[in-house]
Amino acid sequence: MKTTQNKKKKLKIAVPKGRILKDGLELLRKSGYIKHPDSDYNSRRLTFEYEDDEVGLLIVKPWDVPTFVEYGAADAGIAGKDVLLEKPKNVYEPLDLKIGECKVVVAVSGDLIAGKGNLHSRNSNDISLHTGEKPFSDIKITDRIKKNIYFYKTNIRVATKYVHITKGFFNKKGVSNIQIIKLYGNVELAPISGLCDFIVDLVSTGETLRQNNLVPVEDIAHVTSRFIVNRASLKINPSNIASMIGSLKEQVEKNADTDI
Repeated sequence: MKTTQNKKKKLKIAVPKGRILKDGLELLRKSGYIKHPDSDYNSRRLTFEYEDDEVGLLIVKPWDVPTFVEYGAADAGIAGKDVLLEKPKNVYEPLDLKIGECKVVVAVSGDLIAGKGNLHSRNSNDISLHTGEKPFSDIKITDRIKKNIYFYKTNIRVATKYVHITKGFFNKKGVSNIQIIKLYGNVELAPISGLCDFIVDLVSTGETLRQNNLVPVEDIAHVTSRFIVNRASLKINPSNIASMIGSLKEQVEKNADTDI
């Protein structure tokens, strides 16, 4: 009777769909864990177990990555810091991958700032806010302006998908009179339509804010993608996971040196 050796079980890695997928795959490829081009992982399939890859991949929605990792459906994953802050999970977060860099900001309509004389000190440059000569994105938001706009009326409404992050931010500011309106898309439209006073959203270049006459008031969190690990998997496969963390860290450092 023939006997077969048990194959070494591959780690399963949850990778987010969307804008991080390409950078995540490239990082895994340069680290030696996957061999195939992006097109081989970019289809309607959600699981990939190529024989020549060192890991199996689960391609899931960004907000679901921490859940797959926490409950052990994946041994590890790539998740944005915004997702981890908004929905804290019981996972190990050993490494900043330095990809998908952006920030969570609170923003307000430029018309509000321009139309409220008490929100900013008026000088020769400020006058052009009403004529459109000075871009709203160039407005310098001082601490006094921040305080004035956060308390400019008794009750303020904030549109966002980041409910937990938003509550924490405004609580720290001492602004308790807020109503959070949860939106899943087109958040920039909310102030224009009169739905809300502020938005809290993820911003990369800020171009979408500028095109919609919105001014970033304050950064709430700097966001990059993180490598997260299931705690049970870390105990069961400590050497494999430690090796992967080390390989990814080495590649992250190489990428940083290249960017200099």
